[in-house]
Amino acid sequence: MNRRKRPKLPRGIYLRGRLYWLAIQRNGKRHFITLETPDLAEAVRRSEIMRENLDLEHGAPLNDEIDRFIAYKIRQQEYTRSSALTKRNKLLLFAASLPPGATAATVTTRQVQRFYDEALERTADTTALGYVMAVRAFFRWAVEIARTARRNPVKDVKLAKTIGRARKDFCPFELRDRLIRGAPTDELKFILFSGFHAGLRFQEIVEARPFWFDLDAGRLNLRKTTTINFKDREERSIPLTIEFQMFLKSYGPRDPFMLRPDVPHGKCLYRYDFRASFMKYMRAQGCDWVTPHTMRHTFASLLVSVGESIYKVAVWLGDEVATVQKHYGHLTPDNHGIEKAFSERSLAFSTSGNSPASSREQHASRSTRR
Repeated sequence: MNRRKRPKLPRGIYLRGRLYWLAIQRNGKRHFITLETPDLAEAVRRSEIMRENLDLEHGAPLNDEIDRFIAYKIRQQEYTRSSALTKRNKLLLFAASLPPGATAATVTTRQVQRFYDEALERTADTTALGYVMAVRAFFRWAVEIARTARRNPVKDVKLAKTIGRARKDFCPFELRDRLIRGAPTDELKFILFSGFHAGLRFQEIVEARPFWFDLDAGRLNLRKTTTINFKDREERSIPLTIEFQMFLKSYGPRDPFMLRPDVPHGKCLYRYDFRASFMKYMRAQGCDWVTPHTMRHTFASLLVSVGESIYKVAVWLGDEVATVQKHYGHLTPDNHGIEKAFSERSLAFSTSGNSPASSREQHASRSTRR
């Protein structure tokens, strides 16, 4: 019987199971690297790329490389301290899924695919996607900047089609106002106004500076400082509601921070963490589902529900228009819906036309003129 003759393999390439591997001699030590393909032509192409990059830096343990990556992103001002912590946790979770001793150069597409597939089984599709996007950014850095990996293994990962879910966790007007009125301290009221009336993120509330608040113009101007750089590095301006302005006049400017100015920055991630007292108050009000981030959802949801432009809401939130559309587009009323929404609760505007505030009287006068 004539056996089919195997093709002669190029130097250093060999077949292990179904996949081709490359054996490379470097600094007196032999390295075995998977080419991650059963196709010989593709294996040859990848091996040539690897041979041209024999000057790669020696890979440190993956956890150390992750810390280097996060430090780089912070230096480049691409990650804030809070987003850096989130990305690091995702990457460490990925590293824990790998065999001991893994480095950036040894990670395969198959390993990333398995990590992503397992994440899909236990989390929402958008959460799993967030994990793999963090891994992709890490390997882009490893290939282009650190030169500790030859290729990005995330490139060939097969991703499931994600279906964005609309936000549902927001407070109606009445609950929002009741929570603000019932706040036992002015500092808690400042927190609630900042979240419910301006849509600020947790860290933005903590880092709020007195010069951000222009009461004469009726605007909140978020500007970078030495202690905060905003998501996507975008400064923004938000119109102040009349109620928020009235509160700020009695609350007064506090230097250097509007919230707990006596607390300096230390080793902790946040200068001041108000979440314990915030959640204690929400539990007492029977609203333990309301979190600091719920206030931001409420700000956007209520504006969109009464017909405010999604573009404007995106600018005020500091988010992409597509993101706001995905999360809040289902709340956009039609013409009949707008009339119904305004009959229940309207948002009036100051003479600048940009400051949303409640005013049933203005709506009534417009209805009379019609």
